[in-house]
Amino acid sequence: MPFRSIVAAAGLATLSAASPAATPGYKVTGSIAGPDGGWDYAQVDGGTRRLYVAHGTAVTAVDLATGTVTAALAPADRPHQVLPIPGSGLILETDGGTGMARLLDGRTGAEKARIKVGDKPDAAIWDARRRRAVVMNAQSGTISIVDPAAAKVVGTIALAEGLEYAAFDKQGRLYVNDEDRNQLAIVDVDRLKLVRWIDLKGCEGPTGMAYAPTADRIVSACGNGMVAIVDPDQGRMVATLAIGKGPDAVIGDPRRRRLFVPSGAAGTLAVLAEAPGRIHLAETLVTEKSARTGAVDPIDGRVYLPAAKMLPPAQPGARPQPAPGGFHLIVVAPQ
Repeated sequence: MPFRSIVAAAGLATLSAASPAATPGYKVTGSIAGPDGGWDYAQVDGGTRRLYVAHGTAVTAVDLATGTVTAALAPADRPHQVLPIPGSGLILETDGGTGMARLLDGRTGAEKARIKVGDKPDAAIWDARRRRAVVMNAQSGTISIVDPAAAKVVGTIALAEGLEYAAFDKQGRLYVNDEDRNQLAIVDVDRLKLVRWIDLKGCEGPTGMAYAPTADRIVSACGNGMVAIVDPDQGRMVATLAIGKGPDAVIGDPRRRRLFVPSGAAGTLAVLAEAPGRIHLAETLVTEKSARTGAVDPIDGRVYLPAAKMLPPAQPGARPQPAPGGFHLIVVAPQ
């Protein structure tokens, strides 16, 4: 079905999928076994070709050139993010259990510094313009600006509880999802202040986020099975796309003009294609239930999705737990 708007009301569109033949396809090509335990975000260091996963009680590293897995590169207390610091050989790990951002040697896992941020630090992104790490503290409702060279917090921005992932646009403005408010915050990092909130109408529990530079759009993943698309120039949500339920990341590949949204409840991967001024759903792949985050290798375009066979909840209302021996990384490759 060609790209088109199927609903238009008050300037907000719900977009349909384009024909898969219009863009290069992707395919699940294999998996890499890893250690047991839960996980959160993943990130690839394009300079070293190493994949890092915030995994259980440790940082897991995978050498993508050889497929070698280091199951416990460094111990951690409820890690959420492992962020490579470009040109330094270091990675920053957000330690949810201790409220610390730790700087680790990306090869050996040796701890180089421990930096107090806020309560329950979660996502972290790299600010290439200012050469700072930006840490979202979910429980404190604050953002910590970390100078990795000085190993200290150089600024704090107060927002609200429930902060999730973030992204910068081409102007250097910061956008942050808040899953409790179903809103997106625009932040002036230089002035350390909130500019304003944007309502994400119909988006429940926004978590993952990425900036699509060709389209010049901010893309937020919503727990209820959609992505919300924001135009930075207009400062408002301009479209939605239906995907699978339970996403927790938007994985951008600017080189190939693609974004990937893994939906853990549905067991699918939405492949979004971007063009100037627009984003459309190119194809949907069947992956596995539980695959909700991931990372892309900017060199070859392969996408890696942490997943596991899950056990039923131990009691009603509890979360399912990964089965022993069931954790692996699903490999998705461009064809």
